[in-house]
Amino acid sequence: MIPEIKKILYATDLSESSRKTLAWAIALSKKHDARLLMLNVIEDASTYPSVQVYFSEREWNQLKQRIDDDAVNIMKDRINEFCETIKSEMPQCDYIADEIIVRRGNPVEKIIATAQERQCDMIVMGTLGAGGLTDAIMGSTARRVLRRSKVPVLVIPVKK
Repeated sequence: MIPEIKKILYATDLSESSRKTLAWAIALSKKHDARLLMLNVIEDASTYPSVQVYFSEREWNQLKQRIDDDAVNIMKDRINEFCETIKSEMPQCDYIADEIIVRRGNPVEKIIATAQERQCDMIVMGTLGAGGLTDAIMGSTARRVLRRSKVPVLVIPVKK
């Protein structure tokens, strides 16, 4: 039996190299007439204990929530700008994504959780992102998603 691909999760860090990966995600969604969900995960920032002492717990939580909301709105604006740029570079794309999702937290956990919650049949992501020493020690986000995912993961290698 040939598996049906009806929903694809495209996980992106919005880097320049992620455009190639998006092209693959779009091609797959068109070929399979599948919905394309675009996900960006904002990594949690560390808290600032030296500042926190000036606020009550309630005030501190409200401030953190406002910062989170602002970050999500800024990221959604960046994603929309990214999509508009892609559309201008690839005029054959009459749409980019059926849904844009911005989540906060650990990228691996949020990618896996979103794929499961949204009942995605496949995850598409690239191998080049933030990089650096962290990737060398812990492994890239793509490798960790690949190991933990219960759905197929298409990893697109992208050169700098």
